[in-house]
Amino acid sequence: MGFIRKIIDFFSSDKSGEDRTNSLMILLRFVLCLCTLLHFIICGYLTATRYAPQNGIFLISGSVLIVIFVLSYFVPRSDVIVALFSMTTFVVCVTAGPALGWIISGYGFMLVAIMLLWFDSSKSIKIKTILTVIITASVCALFIIKGSSLNIILSDNDYSVLLVINTILLSASIGIVAYFLCRDNVSDERKLLQYNAKLKQMAGIDPLTGLMNRRAIGERFEELLKEDTQCITVAMGDIDFFKKVNDTRGHDCGDYVLKALSSIFQDFMKDKGYVSRWGGEEFVFIFENFNGDDAYPMLEDLRRKIEKTDLEFFSHKFNVTMTFGMEEYSPMFGSEEAIKKADEKLYIGKESGRNRVVY
Repeated sequence: MGFIRKIIDFFSSDKSGEDRTNSLMILLRFVLCLCTLLHFIICGYLTATRYAPQNGIFLISGSVLIVIFVLSYFVPRSDVIVALFSMTTFVVCVTAGPALGWIISGYGFMLVAIMLLWFDSSKSIKIKTILTVIITASVCALFIIKGSSLNIILSDNDYSVLLVINTILLSASIGIVAYFLCRDNVSDERKLLQYNAKLKQMAGIDPLTGLMNRRAIGERFEELLKEDTQCITVAMGDIDFFKKVNDTRGHDCGDYVLKALSSIFQDFMKDKGYVSRWGGEEFVFIFENFNGDDAYPMLEDLRRKIEKTDLEFFSHKFNVTMTFGMEEYSPMFGSEEAIKKADEKLYIGKESGRNRVVY
């Protein structure tokens, strides 16, 4: 594993700056070294030593690719490296294609150059399309101008060896490029999904209290109705004389009260349903699978707990109370009407003395 780690570090090391796509440079190095370069060296050795020394173009091109590989560590622009790679491969096709045949000469690596071109995010779609057309037209022109006749007749064994080597290395090149494309796309898609989920969560959270906001609790209510929940009870709660807290102790103290009570609400509702900040000092509670008779004593327990909770803000100790209005949901009216009825009962409780649950 240590040896493999060193190889990966070697290919991924960065010395040319930050104004280019590092992943594209790494990809270029893998393709140049592991695939195209091996193809040129092997084909060059077999053809130059056995058949035609003039086809040493493979070995020369391999040497050029070594230079391009070194340049990839110092040239800050990946498109320059792609261009040099494409030109080198094109020269090999022009020179070796008529001699050995188009399949063995390596014209397929021109297609790899197209994939590398589209991997570069710094270019526009228009530029990529134009360059793709130019590369494709150039390869087609080679077929037409040079023809399909071979200047060198390889033995069946050598032809098979070169064909297998070309297929393996070309497939490896395409596979490597496709892997990087797939990896980056999947990674970007995963990040986008996580970011969207985070945005959705943030959009449904009250920033001060950390509770669900008005929109989120409304959506959750509708989801419960679609799930055919057995019974739902809605309660609207309001902090008694909250304006007096803000006026006498300041808005920072008011925020402290809202956050302190919200923490109590969350603990209280974690196995009963949902709670949200409806607005200002008003809160909505949704009891899932609890009817009104079940939810009423629970809400009474919460009311007493709030009444007995000692709050302290900058050495000032005080207590607050809350009034609640409660309504059991009925299929005869919708979620908005249930909340409205709970709100009406809340005001009945406030007019009759506060610090109570009206059902």
